[in-house]
Amino acid sequence: MERIISEIKTTAGKVAKKSGELVELSKAKLNIANTKSSINANLKILGELIYFSHRDETEIDSDKLEETMEKIDELYEKLAEYDEIAAGLMNKKLCPDCRKANESDATFCSKCGYKFTEDE
Repeated sequence: MERIISEIKTTAGKVAKKSGELVELSKAKLNIANTKSSINANLKILGELIYFSHRDETEIDSDKLEETMEKIDELYEKLAEYDEIAAGLMNKKLCPDCRKANESDATFCSKCGYKFTEDE
């Protein structure tokens, strides 16, 4: 009977750990989706700044342009962090060239052919 109780506790611990990992993966994927949406919104703003300046034959608001580009850079940095977290939770590694998630034992990237080094 004690063996059964011990096995139940062990299994319950494994289930709790796995569900925690799934929650973290879901959070990472949600952060990825939200960050991509923010990037697209800022790219739209950037395009509108350029287009309307061209259309109206006015100078581009360089402060707004710089501010928007900096925000996009920050968002891409966050996206890379979230991609790393998600890949780690899925036991995968990201290609440093194209950011594709690959199997942890991959020698080459399945998307761009990058050759992973032993420490990647």
